[in-house]
Amino acid sequence: MPFNPKDVARAVRQHRVAAGLTQAELAEHAGLAFETISRIESGREPPSLRTAIGLADALAVSLDAVVGHVPEQPTPRDPRFAPDVRRLLASVQRLDPRMLRHLNALVRELPHGRKRTSRPAP
Repeated sequence: MPFNPKDVARAVRQHRVAAGLTQAELAEHAGLAFETISRIESGREPPSLRTAIGLADALAVSLDAVVGHVPEQPTPRDPRFAPDVRRLLASVQRLDPRMLRHLNALVRELPHGRKRTSRPAP
């Protein structure tokens, strides 16, 4: 698939809006200058790998999503996922944009990569 800066611009803008962030807020979360976000979203400047990774982390999306590559989307019936994950995915897909923003904020605050000290409730 050929690289197209306009696909990157469209993807970054789409994910930023979906996350409920302004360009300035995204810049702050990603550790970038506001002008950098503006240039990326206008298609004037494709992000470096380091910048794309920062954007992906700030937006809580994959690097593929930031650069506009659209892989096959999992569905609630996808057999690759355990039943509880499929139920969670189905629930998330039904959320309105405001609630999805709140869920994204909550997930960003979760500790990642830490060893569990207790068993989760059934």
